[in-house]
Amino acid sequence: MKQTDQIIIKYREDGIIHLNYKDGILNLSDSTIIFKLIRENCPWEVSPILASGNTFSARDKESRVFWGSPEVTKHSSAIATITNTLAMKLLANFYIKMSKPSVPTTFLSSEEECVRWLKNFPTVNK
Repeated sequence: MKQTDQIIIKYREDGIIHLNYKDGILNLSDSTIIFKLIRENCPWEVSPILASGNTFSARDKESRVFWGSPEVTKHSSAIATITNTLAMKLLANFYIKMSKPSVPTTFLSSEEECVRWLKNFPTVNK
């Protein structure tokens, strides 16, 4: 497990990386630091990503562009995000329609649902 002021990163035994965002808005500088930390400590070249967060966690525009870049997505086989409010689900559906992520992406209501879905995607060792 690794941690910054913005996130807790867990490398799960099932090959899934769990990114648990803390309250706040990530900017590009935060995002590049987090990505570097993930990659330096990750035991896999490619893996599914589980994202969760507290009540209010978001990314600014530059950060969203960075997380969707080929440099980042080449290390993700799929991304599942826990969304437990109607507002988050509406935003999630809007995000998928507008950004057309390059890796399979879903927003589900629980960690169990996300993990079940993510297990359909590969983890590739370095």
